[in-house]
Amino acid sequence: MPTLEVIDDNETNKNPFLVQSKDLSKEEESALFDQIASEVAADPFAFQRLASTFLEQTTKQDFNTVNIQPQAGYVCKTHVEESTHQIYKVGTTVYINICYHSAIPAPPIATEAEIQKALNATEDAVYRVPLSLGQLRYDDKKSLVLDACINTQPYLRSEKDLDFRLYILELAMEFVEGFIANSLSREFTMPSAKSIGKIPPRVLRLPKPSLMTAIKAQVNPQPKWQLKPQFTVDQAKGLLIVVIEMPDNNSTSWTLDITFNKVLLKIANDLHTIPLKQHEIIVDDNENKVNFYKKSLELVLELKMASKHQYI
Repeated sequence: MPTLEVIDDNETNKNPFLVQSKDLSKEEESALFDQIASEVAADPFAFQRLASTFLEQTTKQDFNTVNIQPQAGYVCKTHVEESTHQIYKVGTTVYINICYHSAIPAPPIATEAEIQKALNATEDAVYRVPLSLGQLRYDDKKSLVLDACINTQPYLRSEKDLDFRLYILELAMEFVEGFIANSLSREFTMPSAKSIGKIPPRVLRLPKPSLMTAIKAQVNPQPKWQLKPQFTVDQAKGLLIVVIEMPDNNSTSWTLDITFNKVLLKIANDLHTIPLKQHEIIVDDNENKVNFYKKSLELVLELKMASKHQYI
């Protein structure tokens, strides 16, 4: 009986997805939502289901800490229009630096029609651009200065598409309004400077690749595995070659038995019988080999064929 040899033809990523307590920060929740939205932007019901599931299961260990230096883009100058408290008076100048970095999650892949819905604020619009708002600071005239950082790809579009730039500016103003709890005027100007003051570096908490893989697996579940052996005869060597694409690389859960006319493959608790068609095998031949290739998930059996007169 041949011995199964596992061949590590490439690194395979183990999914360390953990199910523990809910201890995520607001920033981590936002990053998680951005990642889920990028996968299921066109399906709000799927977004709600996945968001609920992953909020319960995801922990701080599923995130990486990333240090970035946002790149300056352009500036929006506006002012506080309504004030509900004494901290920021009506008329206080507000500068929003629109900046960018490739580490900020990209918006979901969408058709131009879906993007236009967002630009026109259509009710059923699902396209959105993730935005990271920096800490509030002040210039020497006591004006408010905030940095709104987006992914490089939407920033580049906003440089040449006026409607898209207006969408980004509106998005940034809404973020700032939520942060300072005051309404901003939509009568704004755009100073020629790339930024007001130097944009400081910031620390992001972003989902690990393993978490993103887990989200994608939930969005696009793998089809049920089917046994489909492929047979090839090497006449020169007198070998029958059987190739089986396996469901995973957990070879320790498999058992393999070979008789003269069939292969018995047990995966977990399921036993599969693979008839060798018209071929007959020398079960204990030293040339028999079984290899498993981890990258392609292929189980390859090389079995010595018997000549018919051996069974007469």
